[in-house]
Amino acid sequence: MRKELFLLSSFWILILLSTSGNCQISAANGQPKFSPKDGKKILVIGQDLGSVGGLARYSNGYVDHVGEKTPSGITTYTSIESLNGLRQTANWGAGDINAQLYMDDSTFDNTVLVIGLYLVGILDEIGQGQYDQNIIDFARWIKDQNRPIFIRIGYEFEGPWNNYNPSSYKNAWRHIVHIFDTEKVNNASFVWQSAGLNYYNIENWYPGDEYVNWVGYSQFDGRNMGQGIKQLAARKNKPIMIAEATPKLDLSDNRGEQNWQSWFQRVFDEIYENDRIKAFCYINANWDVQTMWAGQGWGDSRVQQDEYIKEKWETEIIKEPWLHGEEGLFQELDYYFWTTSSTSIVENDIADKEGLLIRLVDGHYNIQYSDERTIDSVMIYEMSGKLLFEERDINNNYIRVEQNNLPIGIVVINTFSKSENSSIRIYNY
Repeated sequence: MRKELFLLSSFWILILLSTSGNCQISAANGQPKFSPKDGKKILVIGQDLGSVGGLARYSNGYVDHVGEKTPSGITTYTSIESLNGLRQTANWGAGDINAQLYMDDSTFDNTVLVIGLYLVGILDEIGQGQYDQNIIDFARWIKDQNRPIFIRIGYEFEGPWNNYNPSSYKNAWRHIVHIFDTEKVNNASFVWQSAGLNYYNIENWYPGDEYVNWVGYSQFDGRNMGQGIKQLAARKNKPIMIAEATPKLDLSDNRGEQNWQSWFQRVFDEIYENDRIKAFCYINANWDVQTMWAGQGWGDSRVQQDEYIKEKWETEIIKEPWLHGEEGLFQELDYYFWTTSSTSIVENDIADKEGLLIRLVDGHYNIQYSDERTIDSVMIYEMSGKLLFEERDINNNYIRVEQNNLPIGIVVINTFSKSENSSIRIYNY
């Protein structure tokens, strides 16, 4: 556990690094898992097989018509109650879904997966352990995929259509994360997704900083959607995912320029103006032919339906911030840093206050700033002043040091970043 022994100076703090199993391993104690660096952003397309396309049986979707590169992420859904749509094809009236089809197809070898996890009607039963076997099965499936997977647990938690009791919701969320901890699932990142309704009491549903990696909200045709989430993200230092987005317009109505300006341009401007927004999940669907949504005014949101919108969209997504589903994506998201069978994480309050995160990964200490700064150099000393390790001109967001290179006891870790002067901390490991 953490123990403060004495204060040496304004830059020197003595900290005992925790290696116990008390912290949330799968949620990495609430750190920004798989958050892209240097202003990069993840483009995710959903939310059913036909809308996404790119598969032998589903070849008339976004991937088949839009852009030259596969998007960096795909959206799909399942429920803890049944796990339908995970390994076999399911359809609840909103198009076919089957996460395994993406995982088994080489087109999507370099994409992340974003899963909406449906919990309606069973929150108390989850908290009481009645669905533990399904949660274990789900956790093991996630672990087997060997890629970054974002899980939107009980998405749109404050939406009145879900009727989630805040206390039951938080208990169910924590219960799921604890089982992921037990199963040692390290390739999951947990997204707390609002419906974007800006309720004043939104934090009543918040499971706790150490259980949440990202926050998110839905962006449809409303104005100022997600303001409450954006304010919370700034307070909690969390990355933001626009987790469901669609214009609720018929893009085949030959009003491409008007539709682009009224919705798409506004959303892209919002994304570019807010550095915390790290992922954009667009629903590229013909809602009117889906029985769940037909007649409700959602229209046809497929960007390929209008030449003007398609051209403007393709111009946007090749801009420098956007990542694509290609080799190197997982490295951009620090996949290796966050995934290992044996980890030890500095306690969350230390990472928040001191800005440094240390993990023990396969016999190496991985050292990283929690706020995504680039590390330019690292020097590690004994208390006597003897230099144990030095590396300069790193220009990376983390550094690896062999565990055997550092003696048991107290060391001084001196890290430098271009964005500030040296940060000096002492760790006893």
